[in-house]
Formats: sequence, structure tokens, C-alpha cells
Amino acid sequence: MSDKLKDIKDTASDAVEIIRELGTPEVQASLENIRETAKIAKELVDSLKDPAIVANIENVRKTAESFEKSSARMETTVAELKSSGLLNEVKGAVGSARTAMDSFGQGKGMGDTMDALKEMLRSMSELIEEVKLTVASSHTKDIVKNVEASVRDTREIFSQESK
Repeated sequence: MSDKLKDIKDTASDAVEIIRELGTPEVQASLENIRETAKIAKELVDSLKDPAIVANIENVRKTAESFEKSSARMETTVAELKSSGLLNEVKGAVGSARTAMDSFGQGKGMGDTMDALKEMLRSMSELIEEVKLTVASSHTKDIVKNVEASVRDTREIFSQESK
């Protein structure tokens, strides 16, 4: 029986010591930190229940699914391009173009060719602008109608002569 009394006394003594330590400022500060952390966690859980957040999470999920589907389609496309041989043909064409550019680059003819191409493009642009202006002008001056009438008259003359 004395052992049991001694155990009860030791247990009571330990409980008193624990209660005394719970009252210390350090333990109180730790408990306050735990309480604040629990409060923040509860607020986060509550905010995750907000319909706007739920909708945003759903949108993120849909976006991730879309990326996965797009990735799968890209993989399929690349596999089809490889199997069709198109990529090899493009590689060959690029290699040929590089070889041609390198061979032009070794002589001085490349610069002259590029200048001629630039001049030709410039001339073509100017011609296109002139045609645009002429067409715009002809609409305002009924030139197109006059030309159409002349073409009709010419057809009539040739069709009468051939009869």
C-alpha cells in the first residue's frame, strides 16, 4: 500500500510541476503562438470555402488539364511529322539553303545579288502602289466603265466582222 501512496504522491507532484511550468512566460508564449497558428489555419480553411476561391481553383484545374491535353496533342503531332518524313525533308532543305548561302558568301556576288533583290522588291512595291492609286482614281473618274464599254464595242465589231 505504501508503494501506491508513493506513486500517487509522485504523480501529484509531477502534475503540480507541469501546472507550474504551464504558467511560465515561455510556455505561455508558445501556447499563444500555437493559438495564433490555429486561428490562421482556420481562416485559410474558411477562405478556401469562398465561392470565388473555389471557382479559381476549378479554373486552375481546368488550365492544368488543358496543358496536359495540349502537350499530348503536340507529342502526337511531332510523332506524325517524324513518321511522315517531313522533318527530314525540312532539315535537308535548310542544309541546302545553308550550303547555297555559304557558296554565295565566298564570292562578292552575294552582296550584288542581295542589292538587286532589294531593288527589285522596292520597284515592285512602287508598282503596286501605282496600280492601287490608278484603280482608286479610275473608280472616281469612271475610267473602268469607259474601258468596259470600249471592250464591249470592240467585241461587237469583231463579232460582226466574223459573221
